Amino acid sequence: MSRTWLLAAFVGCFVFCGTLSRLLGQTPSGDVEQQLRSQYRLSNVGSNGVVIRSGTVLLIQQDGIKASPASDQASGQGYWPNSYKKGARVKQPGMIIGRSDLQNVIDQVRFLQVGEKAYLTALENKASGIVFDVQTFPDNNGVPYRAAVTFQFEKGYVKSDNLKGIQEVINAVFGIDTASPAQGSDQSESNPVQRAQQTLLSGLYVSLFSQAQLQFNSDGTFAQHGAGENSGTFAVNGNTLSLTYPSTGGTSTFTIRENMIYNQSGRPVWRRSETAPAPVAPPVAPLKLPALYVSAQAPADQLQLNADNTFSLQEAGQTYNGTFVATGSTLKLNISGGTETTATIQGNNLTDGSGQTWVLRGQTPPGAGTASVFQNQDVIKMVKAGLDDALIIAKIGSSKCQFDTSTDALIQLKQNGVSAAVLKAIIGAGK
Repeated sequence: MSRTWLLAAFVGCFVFCGTLSRLLGQTPSGDVEQQLRSQYRLSNVGSNGVVIRSGTVLLIQQDGIKASPASDQASGQGYWPNSYKKGARVKQPGMIIGRSDLQNVIDQVRFLQVGEKAYLTALENKASGIVFDVQTFPDNNGVPYRAAVTFQFEKGYVKSDNLKGIQEVINAVFGIDTASPAQGSDQSESNPVQRAQQTLLSGLYVSLFSQAQLQFNSDGTFAQHGAGENSGTFAVNGNTLSLTYPSTGGTSTFTIRENMIYNQSGRPVWRRSETAPAPVAPPVAPLKLPALYVSAQAPADQLQLNADNTFSLQEAGQTYNGTFVATGSTLKLNISGGTETTATIQGNNLTDGSGQTWVLRGQTPPGAGTASVFQNQDVIKMVKAGLDDALIIAKIGSSKCQFDTSTDALIQLKQNGVSAAVLKAIIGAGK
């Protein structure tokens, strides 16, 4: 989820709470983040602060966490930065904010209370520590607040062997509320008012400016046809309508008045059709296998689906293998070792459980397979097997190669033990 963060600075150093996935070549371990994501499910939050799909609900366990209102749109939906170290108190860096209304921003910031509930909207293992982004439940004025907490550890401590200790530090600040609705449920499932509003909105709407049609379904999904195909989920809060597009992660906001839908500038754009057909789910095109998907957020991460229903996943410098099953719009990956994850098929894209988008790169000709194409993960396999550089370079020279030579990909190769000589051969093969 894209967001602009409040800039924080100490004298002589800076702390950023943004969504940078890499920091000057330092790639944090993917193992710990993946294991934490199996315990914490992220919530999908629209740009206006409305929770579209709820995940893990946290209970605040520690005093001293500062948060800014989600309604403060001028701050770019900033999550107020905090940090925590075992045995210490939650603290904040000195703030430098380039805004003319600085005092107004400071006046709106408040401390979260112990026992207060919050949604987990992002989780990331960065060089500065493990970062949790949270958005509180709305207060008595209907305003949710946002905060980021960076859990700081000694250098080299963040690894899977220390997961229990890492979890204990996190639990000191954020507990899991087991009494909240099931993780991954739509807000409408536990909110009868919103569910009723969605049912009232359900039906067919036609564009006032084109032949496009917008179908709203009572289960909180929508589909657009006629002037470009699109689909996603929607939420209704009073007279505010929010559309969320899984393919991009973006959210659009509209206003509902009687049988019309207006855009943010107050212009009518959709009119309810008097002859609305029964809601029909858009057809799902079958997967064309084999297929290669690339992460839109981290191009070095790739998912290869094979015709024999096996897959190979390259993510955060780690390689995973297993089997998959595609049923309708749902793709279920069974990773060797017992772990299971699910993605949603959206046209040529996949959307995983954390909301990230994977884009179809291209189809491999039927029967060709992937064995004849030598890729980054093949080099890593040879290095891990203990084969010498001369043999690997010879293999590169005699194979049809398809290397990812982006900066992040080369860093991942280096971190997996690939020598400078082999890296040079990989770059040369990509010319």
